[in-house]
Amino acid sequence: MGVSHVVCALVCVGVTVLASSPPPPPPLTPTTPTPITTASTHNHHHHQPTVTHTTHVANPPLPTRQPNNPLRAASGVQTTPSTQHRGLPRDEWNNNNNNKKTVTPATPNDPTSSLRGTQPHRPPIPLTTPTTTTTTPTPPTTTTTTTSTTTTTATTTTTTTSLPIPTLPSRYEITIEVVDGNNESFTVRERQRDGWAKHELFSHALNVSCIFNTLTSEGYLVEGVKCSRYSTLPQRCFCTNRFCRPYVPLSSLLHHLRGHDTKFSQEIVSNEGDVVVAVWHSNDHDMVLEAVYTRTGVGHLSPLSFTLKGSGRVFVLPRGPVKLQYRVRSWGLDPPPTSELVATPPGVYCPTPERKFLPRLANQFSLTMETVIENLGTIAYESQHYESEEKLVSFRYLPHLHAEGMFLLKLPGLSDLTTETYRVIHDFKTGIQYQINEKTKNCSIQGIPVSALDAVAEAQHIRLRHASELIFINPNVFIYKGTRVVRGILCDVWAAERGVKKGQYYTVEVYFSHENWTVEVEVFNKARQVPIAITSYVADADNPNQWSSVVHTFFYQYRDGHPSWQQFDISPCLNRINRLFLLLTLEVSYTELVHYNLEAAKNSIRRAVAGIAGVSPLRITDLFLSSRQSTDEVDVWFVLLEKPDVTGPVLTPRPQLMMADAYKLLHDITQKHNVSVKLELSPKKKLFVTIKCGSLETTTEALHPNKRHQSLRYLQAGYTAGSMAGLGFSMAILGTCVGIFVGFLLWRRHSKFPYHVAN
Repeated sequence: MGVSHVVCALVCVGVTVLASSPPPPPPLTPTTPTPITTASTHNHHHHQPTVTHTTHVANPPLPTRQPNNPLRAASGVQTTPSTQHRGLPRDEWNNNNNNKKTVTPATPNDPTSSLRGTQPHRPPIPLTTPTTTTTTPTPPTTTTTTTSTTTTTATTTTTTTSLPIPTLPSRYEITIEVVDGNNESFTVRERQRDGWAKHELFSHALNVSCIFNTLTSEGYLVEGVKCSRYSTLPQRCFCTNRFCRPYVPLSSLLHHLRGHDTKFSQEIVSNEGDVVVAVWHSNDHDMVLEAVYTRTGVGHLSPLSFTLKGSGRVFVLPRGPVKLQYRVRSWGLDPPPTSELVATPPGVYCPTPERKFLPRLANQFSLTMETVIENLGTIAYESQHYESEEKLVSFRYLPHLHAEGMFLLKLPGLSDLTTETYRVIHDFKTGIQYQINEKTKNCSIQGIPVSALDAVAEAQHIRLRHASELIFINPNVFIYKGTRVVRGILCDVWAAERGVKKGQYYTVEVYFSHENWTVEVEVFNKARQVPIAITSYVADADNPNQWSSVVHTFFYQYRDGHPSWQQFDISPCLNRINRLFLLLTLEVSYTELVHYNLEAAKNSIRRAVAGIAGVSPLRITDLFLSSRQSTDEVDVWFVLLEKPDVTGPVLTPRPQLMMADAYKLLHDITQKHNVSVKLELSPKKKLFVTIKCGSLETTTEALHPNKRHQSLRYLQAGYTAGSMAGLGFSMAILGTCVGIFVGFLLWRRHSKFPYHVAN
C-alpha cells in the first residue's frame, strides 16, 4: 500500500522513479554464471574503441530489476526484503509487460517552498552483483566500428539487516503536502527546537497553527486572529469542535510503527543513478501505515513519504475512517530560534499566567506620534505633552482619524469627522479643558469630561492618570509576548485584548525599546525602555480569520523632563475676556541666563510670578526676556490673563483670583519687598535671583516685544496673491479714471474756443 505515492515524493528531491515489477519467486540455488554479450556494429568516419560489458547472470534468469543494496547496517531482525520496484502500481507494471517506464510528475507550487530545508539528491549507489567491464581498442582502419553493449542485470534475493525505525531529531523542520481521502490537499509545516514545537496548516479556507511544549503537551491553538489555550497538543491541533483537518503528526506516526509489528524492506529506484529507499510497513486490522526514507549525502535518514489508511480512532481522530498521503516537500535540521518559534502572530492575544509588567514612563515627557492607517493608506502626525507637577496635559488631535475603535485616544465632544486640527489642554488643578482650533484659533472652555482619556473618575470627580496609563489605558491588562524588531529597534512587546464592540473584535500591542538599547534624549542625556510604538488591530467578530484594520502609531522625539510652556498656551481662549500687559526687572545678567538654559529660566520665572500673584501658570503668557542698558538687569515682559468663569469636576480645585486682584497682590508684594526667585537652569544648576523692588509696571500691547514681532509676521502673511492682484487691478482702473478727468480739465482750460450755451 502507498507504493504509487513514492513517485511524487522522490520528484521533490530530484529523482525520477521507474515502474515497479512483480515480486520474484523464492531465491534459487546459484549456478555457474554464463557471460552474455550483445554487440552492434556501425560504420562511421571516425575511429572508436570496442567496448564490451560482461555480466554474470544467474541461471535461470529472473525478471529484470536492480538488486537490493542494504543501507548502513544496524542490529535488528533478519528479514527477507521485498524486491518490488517503487513507482507505478503493480497492475500497471504487469500491463506494460515488464517494460520500464519513466514517470516525471509536475511538482505543484508550495507556499512554504522558501524554507531552509530542502531534499538532498541521493548519489548513485554501487550494486552488489559482481560485474566485469572490459574495454578493447580497435586497430586503426579506414572505417570506425563502435560496439555497444546491452547489459542484462541479474536480480537476486538476499537477506539484509533491518534498520531501526527512525526517530525525529530534537531540532527539525519539515513541510508536507497532505492529500486526504477526498483528494483535497493542504500543506503542513512542523518545526521543533529546544523542547518547543510549532505546527502550521495552510489552506484556502483555514489558517491554523499550534504552539506547544513537547514535554507537557500544553500550549496555544491559534485560529485566524483568535487564540485559545489547550492541553492535548499536538493531537488536536487541526481537529477541534469548530473545524477538522485530518492530520497525524510525524511523531505519532513513528510511535505507532515502533509499537506494532513492522516489516522492513529496501528498494532501488533507477533514474540515471540508483537511489535506495528504506520502507517500514505496518499492517493491522485498524491501521495500515507505511513510511519511506532515503539517505542524504552525509548519511542521515531523510523522510520521503508516509501513507496511512484505517480507523481514525487509532490517532484520536473523529469522523470514522481516515486515509492520508504525505509527500515531503522540504526537510531540514536548522529551524528558527526558539524565540521566533514560539512567537504568536502580530496582534494575536494569547492568555498566559506569566506576567511581566510594562515599564513606567517618566512623570514629565513629550513625544510626537506618527499614525499609519493601513486600510486607508493614511499617515498623520500628532503630539502629546505630559506635565505631572502642574497636572497639565496637552495633545494635538485630529478628530477625523479617531473613529470608534481605530485609536486608543478618543476625545469626548468631538464626534464629527472634521478634518481640522485641535490642540486640547487639560488643567487638572482647576478641572478645566481648553479646546483650540489651530486653524481659526477659535476656542471652547468647559470642564474636563469625566470620560476623558487622561482622567480617572472617582465618585463624580476626576484625577489625572499616571503617564503610563495615559498612553496605554490600563497597564495591568497587558501580557508579555516577547521581543520583535520595530523600525530596526529591538523591542519588548506587550499585548492586551479590548473585547468586542459593535460587532468588531479589538486587540492592541505596545512596544518598548529593549533594556539593552539606549535612546539619546538630549545632549549627554540617555534613556532606556522608552515607548517606541503602539498598534491597534480590528477584526470581524463573526469571522475573525484576518484583521480588517491595522493602525500603527510610532513615537518619535521622545523627551523626558518638563515640556515647553508653549504647548500649554491658552491665550486664544482668554485674550477675548481681559488681559493686562506687565513689565518687571530681575537683578541678573542676561548672559548668565543664556549660558545655562534660557527656556528653563523662563519656565521658572513663569511659575514664580504665578505663585506670587495667586494664579495658574497658564494665565501668565507671552513671556519675553530682554537685557537693559545695565548689564546686571533683565526685563521680563508678560501678559496676565483673566480667569475663566468655569468650574471643573475636581475634588479640590486650585483657588483662582480675578485679574485685578492678582495684579494688586503682585504689585503690593514687589513694591514693598525684594522677592527672591529660584531658577532651575539644569538638574544640577539652581540660581537665586531677585525681583527689583518697585519694578512692576503696566505697559501696552504696542510696546510688548512679542506682540511687535507677532504683528510684523501677521502683516507679512496677511495678503495673498489674489488680494494683491485685485488691488493692482483696482488701482489701474482708478488711475485711468483720474488721468482722464485731469486731462479733460487741462484741455478745457487751454482751449481757444470756449463753450457757450445758445438756444
